[in-house]
Amino acid sequence: MMTCRIATFLLCCLGSLAFANEAVQREGEEFEVYQKRLHQYFEHNKSWVREADKELEIAAVLPFERKPPDSCPEQERIGLLMFHGLSDSPFALRDPAAALAQRCVTTRVMLLPGHGTKAEALLEVTRDDWRDAVNQAVVSFSKEVDSLYLGGFSTGGALVTEYAWEHPDQVSGVLLFSPLFKINSGIDWLSPWLAPFVDWLDHYPSDDYGKYASIPVPAIAEAYQLAKEVKQTVLKEQRTIPVLLALSEEDATVDSEVTMAVFDQAMKATLGSQMVLYSTTRPDSEDESLKVVNTDLPDDRIFGLSHMSIHGSPNNPYYGKQGSYRVCGWYQENQAAYDQCRQSKDNWYGERSDELSAKSAHAARLSWNPFFDDLMDQAATFMHSVKAP
Repeated sequence: MMTCRIATFLLCCLGSLAFANEAVQREGEEFEVYQKRLHQYFEHNKSWVREADKELEIAAVLPFERKPPDSCPEQERIGLLMFHGLSDSPFALRDPAAALAQRCVTTRVMLLPGHGTKAEALLEVTRDDWRDAVNQAVVSFSKEVDSLYLGGFSTGGALVTEYAWEHPDQVSGVLLFSPLFKINSGIDWLSPWLAPFVDWLDHYPSDDYGKYASIPVPAIAEAYQLAKEVKQTVLKEQRTIPVLLALSEEDATVDSEVTMAVFDQAMKATLGSQMVLYSTTRPDSEDESLKVVNTDLPDDRIFGLSHMSIHGSPNNPYYGKQGSYRVCGWYQENQAAYDQCRQSKDNWYGERSDELSAKSAHAARLSWNPFFDDLMDQAATFMHSVKAP
């Protein structure tokens, strides 16, 4: 029995390590070749929500790029390279990639190792695998643009911040959507201690083809360590890299207070740096670097923006206001509540909280930003007008 368990463990490790290598764009590899190679890997190694929709599900998790329209003026080529969060996929960043391409920015969204196939692939992937993916992607993309910006959501935000701080001469600026500088938990420090002994706190099959339903403890531990290391780097090393940071004060996944403190201490002083803070309670700010947006919106049945909604368009056909998928993962242990959340025609949306639950016992997680277009306008202006020293 012990021999069997060891063999199974070794096979799992080898499979995860193999995908870590597959997910990284290789030196000198053309982007289109990289996409085709990953497509072939997904065909044989991906878990499906609906096997009949294989091509749809592969397309959702493949790295992709969007080019500006021909109507954009011929000038310096501005490029934005973006990375998704833990348990997500490139699908999470489709909306900002498309919106910013229409605003004359070349965008490319990459895949982090361990993502896009099945949650078990995250069991043996490390933060250094993610860092390697960022490094290789920057090397490739930077050859195709004149001015390089890095963007990231959640864990991807931590990764691109670290890269920018370690290579300040290569990066013109950074765009951060709900970046991870600390997990929003008082016991997140326990994850590295649990990781050698516990694989899962919960483990559900996903009915969302854009992301995993569960995250293994070892991956949470890697994200915890990454956030800790990036925060230390940013607070220790002074840089003059402009940053546009957008987050929700009600974020239940990352600690928004820590994020705001990192911005104030390490980013705010740089000319051009800006923060957009979505909040249900905070008054308008007189600080020119801080824009506060009220997100207590009873007419829209919205109370607060969620971690995942900051960069989502209301018009997204899957996650948007009239989209085909409603995010109800909070209720996975209660099928009746889950079904109510998915089906209710007059549901409320937001980030999980007692206040939201008081408005609806089966409220859904908000997956779009009602102020998305305003944020994209601000992001485009940021990249077209701000230059790092």
